Amino acid sequence: MNQRQKEPLSQKAKLYWAIGIIIAVLVAALLIWHTFFFGNQNATAATIGDQEFSTTEVAYYYHTVANGYISQARQYQQLGMNMGYDASLSPSEQFYNEEEGITYADYFMEQALGQLQQVTILCKQAEDAGYTLSEEGKQMLEKNMEDLYLYSVQSGMGSESAYIKASYGRNMSKSLLKDILTKSILASEYAKEKQEAFSVSEEDLNAYYKDHPGDLDSYDYRYCYINAEFEDTTDENGQPTEPTEEQTKAAMDAASKKANSMINKVKSGTAFNAAAKEYLDEESAASYSDPEFNHKTKDLGTSLSTTYKDWLTDNARKSGDITSLEVKGTGYCVIQFLGREKDDKSYQTMTYRSIQLLAETSPNEDGTPAVPTKEQLAAAKEKAQSLLDQWKKGDASAESFGTLAKENSTDETTKEKGGLHEDANRDTLEPSVTDWLFADGRKAGDTSVVEVTDGSGNAIGYQILYAEAFGQIRWKYQADNALRTADYDHWYGELQKSSPSQLTDVGKKIPNL
Repeated sequence: MNQRQKEPLSQKAKLYWAIGIIIAVLVAALLIWHTFFFGNQNATAATIGDQEFSTTEVAYYYHTVANGYISQARQYQQLGMNMGYDASLSPSEQFYNEEEGITYADYFMEQALGQLQQVTILCKQAEDAGYTLSEEGKQMLEKNMEDLYLYSVQSGMGSESAYIKASYGRNMSKSLLKDILTKSILASEYAKEKQEAFSVSEEDLNAYYKDHPGDLDSYDYRYCYINAEFEDTTDENGQPTEPTEEQTKAAMDAASKKANSMINKVKSGTAFNAAAKEYLDEESAASYSDPEFNHKTKDLGTSLSTTYKDWLTDNARKSGDITSLEVKGTGYCVIQFLGREKDDKSYQTMTYRSIQLLAETSPNEDGTPAVPTKEQLAAAKEKAQSLLDQWKKGDASAESFGTLAKENSTDETTKEKGGLHEDANRDTLEPSVTDWLFADGRKAGDTSVVEVTDGSGNAIGYQILYAEAFGQIRWKYQADNALRTADYDHWYGELQKSSPSQLTDVGKKIPNL
C-alpha cells in the first residue's frame, strides 16, 4: 500500500513574490525553449504605459515564471504531493482554472506580465527618487553574470553566448540579459526600501491586533495526520492509476474510523502521541515515540495550516478539545487544542554573531565532501569550546567576538562582518540555531556551541553563537508587516493605474510556442 501526502496542500499552489517581485536570477537547470518568431523576436510583444518591450524580453519573464512553477511542481511530486500541474504536458494543454477556461500558459503569462509591469514601474520610481543599486545588489548581479560560464559548461553548450541563446532565445544577448537582471534586482530593492519607509506606530499595532487576534495570538496544540491507505494499481501499460470513487470512499472511511478511535483513546487518558502510534505506519509511529513530536507551543495564527486554522482559532475552543478534520481524498487530521495566548515574550527576529568551525576532513575519491568521523567532530567541538572559553576570559564583548570570527570562522559570507547576522528571521534559520536563539529566557550576551549539519542531516562541525540584540515581538512583527504591505499595495496600485500593461498579438503567441 502507498500512503498519500502527509501534509496536503489545502489549495492549488500559486506563485508568490517577495513584495510582489521575483528577483530574476539565473538558474543552472532551465527548461530550454525553442527558437521562434524567426525575424520577429524583437517585435513589440507588450507595452507598459508608454514603454514597449520585445518578444525576447517578454519571453524571458514568461519562462522565468513557468520554470519556477514547474520546478516546484516536480519537487512536490517527488514528495508524493500534487500541485495540480502535470509536468508531462505543456502549459497550454492543461487548465489552471477550467471553469473560466484559463490554461496554465495563460496563468504564467498573466504573472509574467504583472512582474514585468512591477519591475518597470518600480525602476522608474527608483530613478525619480535617485535610488541606485546597493553594493549587495551589485554583488548579486556580478555573481549571476559570472555563473553564466559555469552554466554554459554544465549544459554542454560550449559558450556563454550559445547557452544564453538556447535558454532565452536567439536574440538574447549578454548585455540585454544583464540589463534585465539589473532592473529586477533594483526593483526588488526599491520595493523593500519603499515598504520600510511607511510609518507604523505602537497605536497602529495595537489597533491591528484588536481587529485580528486570531491571526496574532500564539497557539499550543498537537496534531497527527492519519492518511487514507490506497492499493498501488496500474493500467494495462503499467502506468499508475488513480483510485476509483469507491476505493477512495473505502480508504477515507477506514481513516476516519482510525481517527475516531484515536480520539477516544486520548479522551480516556492515553497521551496524544502514544495513542497516535497505534494508527500510523512504522516510520511515522517511530517519530511519535518522541512525546513532543508535532507538539506546537508558539505557532502564530498566521502560520497555522488551513487544514485546522478555523477550528483552532475558534473563540469557543477550550483546553483539551480534540477533533478530526477531513482532508479531502487524503485522510484525516486529528488535532488537540491546548491553549492560546497573546505572547509578548517571543521574538520574530534577532541580531546575532556566529563563528563556524567545520570538522577537518579529506574529500572522497570522487571529490565530494566526506562526512566527518566522531574523532574529527570531537576535535572541531573542542576547538569551538576553546575559542569560547578564550573569549569569556577577555572583555566578552560583541566587538571581541567579532574579532574572533574574522580570525577563525569558516563561513566566508559573514566572517568579514565579524560573524554578524542582522535581524535574522526565526522562520528562515536552521532549526538548531532557531531553537537556541529563540528559547524561552534567552538574554542578550548569551553564548553556546551548536552543531552544524549538512543538507542530509549529517553533523559536519560546530558554530559558536552569540545573542547580540532582540528585534520585534512576533505578533508585532506580523502586524507591522501586514500594515506596511497594505500601505505599499495602495501606493503601488495607484501607480499601476497610470501604467497599464497590454500584450500585443505577437506577445499572445509566446505561451503556445
